[in-house]
Amino acid sequence: MKTNLKLLWYGVLLLCTQYLSAQKEEIWKETTVFEFNAPYETITINYDDEEFVFNVTEKTKFLLGKKQRISKERISIGSTVDVAIIIENRKRVLTKILLNKDEYGEVKKFEGVIESYKGDTAVIDGRKVALTDKTTIKCNGGTDCACSKGRSFLGFDELELGSFLTVYGEQNEDGVYRASKIEVCKNTHGKIDQEYMLNLSKDFDASNLNQFKKIPSNVFKAANGLHNGTIKLGNLEFKLLDDIRVQGYINMIGNRILPTYVKEDGFSEEHEVVFRFYVIENDVPNAAALPNGMIFIHTGLLRLMENEAQIATVLGHEIAHVTYEHGIRKYKTTRLTNSNLGKKTSKWLKKAFTKKMNIDEGTLVGKALNTALEHTTPETVMSLFNKKNETQSDRAGLYYMSEAGYDPREAANFWKIMMESTGNQKFMNKVFSSTLSMVNNIETDLDKTDYDALGEDGMNILVKSLLETVYTSHPLAIKRLGDINHLLSTTYKDVNFSQLDVGKESFYKHMGKFKE
Repeated sequence: MKTNLKLLWYGVLLLCTQYLSAQKEEIWKETTVFEFNAPYETITINYDDEEFVFNVTEKTKFLLGKKQRISKERISIGSTVDVAIIIENRKRVLTKILLNKDEYGEVKKFEGVIESYKGDTAVIDGRKVALTDKTTIKCNGGTDCACSKGRSFLGFDELELGSFLTVYGEQNEDGVYRASKIEVCKNTHGKIDQEYMLNLSKDFDASNLNQFKKIPSNVFKAANGLHNGTIKLGNLEFKLLDDIRVQGYINMIGNRILPTYVKEDGFSEEHEVVFRFYVIENDVPNAAALPNGMIFIHTGLLRLMENEAQIATVLGHEIAHVTYEHGIRKYKTTRLTNSNLGKKTSKWLKKAFTKKMNIDEGTLVGKALNTALEHTTPETVMSLFNKKNETQSDRAGLYYMSEAGYDPREAANFWKIMMESTGNQKFMNKVFSSTLSMVNNIETDLDKTDYDALGEDGMNILVKSLLETVYTSHPLAIKRLGDINHLLSTTYKDVNFSQLDVGKESFYKHMGKFKE
């Protein structure tokens, strides 16, 4: 009898041990939701660049922050979440999912440009902001703010469009932020801005650009002219598409979606910004902007698009990088020289190497890595790679395109295309080959052994890191789609889309032959 009892206790202890082992939670931070649809029995997330499927049960907790319960419908494709899981019967079971409070409109403080206003409602940072009887509007008195600290403003009509504002408040269900306090800083162009623009001029070479002398009557005539030839960004050289019709078409769309205040002569003169648009002949699906208003879009990206509104999506995003001064504002924060700025902005590339390869900076391979990165990173372009800036540019760019009469729903359709494309291995292999060829053909004074020292694995990681940009990362494409869909369901939920343009006919008129 005692033996049987002893065996029984051993059995119970064994079961408890197995149970406790199975119930131990794993916490995965900053994962991205790839798929979560009714009846919500499973969820697919991306973590460590891999996809995982979790079972969802009645006991799964859905939280905003650490405590506030939310409905499972709040978790959508592209959401960034922390998850807690347990392993049961060799399956991952979701016990808890935490949506960050800053995710999708829960922020209580944000900074952005005032784009427009009507009465007591304005568009700031691509968000709708309303004044109340208790809202205070005061100058924060910064160095470049051009107003005395503490000075009050009565309303939006006393503010200069293009000024930077910091808004404190909460978003209502209608998608409008009720501001409790707004801090003002006029957008001036001081000595540091001028210093930055001077450094910027050293970072690119446009001497091989040729301006078309004769523009056909049916082609858009850009104020700054249309060009072909080549341009260098850092040590990377790009060839412009030698097609005046396509170049004119892209410039027409770009000029159409520019904010009204930047079209004024005073803005260009004061800020040293002249907006002009260039089509680069390159298979890598990418786009970029320089702080002086030079905006580039690759043929590899245009070939994926279906209509004019999708082109406006990308150009609006790049315009926002300039109007929100992402490059200049980073420079003001760091106060680094142009070369140091390049070194700082390439740190994310170095992290990718140190994580995936055991590299000592003192070795030949380590020195080769630093040298290669220094020569393959066009500083002013890569300095814009910042997830917060990308999200802000998406938000402002969506406003620019919709104000110009384009259907903002096409922004979501564009990111669906990008999501599908970046998930296609054959497509990404082609992009990888194009980027590898570009890196191998960089004009530098480096000895070939500097790159050879990295080896095949090192070169592969270098190229993959260069490709981890806003347009060529699968997880980021999904995240961007989720952000756009959220804006469409809140900020743009009352828009009459039937009155907005998609531009399919004009797109194929100008781009049909180009896409064949």
